[in-house]
Amino acid sequence: MSIVLVLLLFTITFINCSKTEPEVPVKEFGVQVYSLRNQLEDDFDTTMKKVAETGYAYIEAYAMGTNGKIYGMEPEVYKKKIEDLGMIVVSAHSTYFTPEEAPVMIETAKKAGLDMVIVPYLGDDLRGDYDAIAENLNEVGALFKEAGIVFGYHNHDFEFIPTADGRIPLEILIEGTDPENVSFQADLYWVVKAGHDPMELINKYPGRFNSFHVKDADTDLNQTTVGTGIIDFKTILSNSDKAGIKYFFVEDERTDDPFANIKGAFDNLQKLDY
Repeated sequence: MSIVLVLLLFTITFINCSKTEPEVPVKEFGVQVYSLRNQLEDDFDTTMKKVAETGYAYIEAYAMGTNGKIYGMEPEVYKKKIEDLGMIVVSAHSTYFTPEEAPVMIETAKKAGLDMVIVPYLGDDLRGDYDAIAENLNEVGALFKEAGIVFGYHNHDFEFIPTADGRIPLEILIEGTDPENVSFQADLYWVVKAGHDPMELINKYPGRFNSFHVKDADTDLNQTTVGTGIIDFKTILSNSDKAGIKYFFVEDERTDDPFANIKGAFDNLQKLDY
């Protein structure tokens, strides 16, 4: 074998050995930290540190009130705690509020650096006149639009129970609000729990959903770790552009081993091809 051929073989071998597999980018997901509510109550800082170590890029806070605080903290303090851990807080669940209370909420959102504020629930005393709820959401949303912050509403299953005149409450809220003022956060678990198909909702109201709560259901429609249940996340997440989605928030309301629950969800979503 000639010395030229030996050198050529050596060079090819060296080049092949030097090649590294391209890094697969981490799919960015957030988590609604209500999933860890008991742990946060015991030790906020340690709990959030464990969330960051799980791999989530951003979080959705909860307990944003008309007192100008988030989880009892000044919004700037809350923001810094999250950013010091390498994550960002992009959204917060708030109490239900009126246009008169909106300026405080807007100021709080600005101080926390939020992209959006979501009303996550209606108490029994507020349910019934969904046209009035839609009007309130629309008025509040117009104020948030002026401030450059997205305002939205998060569903459970009760919004799918027909009213006395046969209308679907969630449809009343979506159709009764201006898309420029009010977005919606579709909780995929609660949609399925109510007996509906998330894709039907997306197809009927394209562009109306700014975020998903990524939450799974087992065959008995109880919550289970994301990726182990019956919800077709591959199809749903593949249609996120059609829905209007900007953020995906994992949420798991089970209180048994919540760190394992959100870690399992994160890992399963990384493996999902969509």
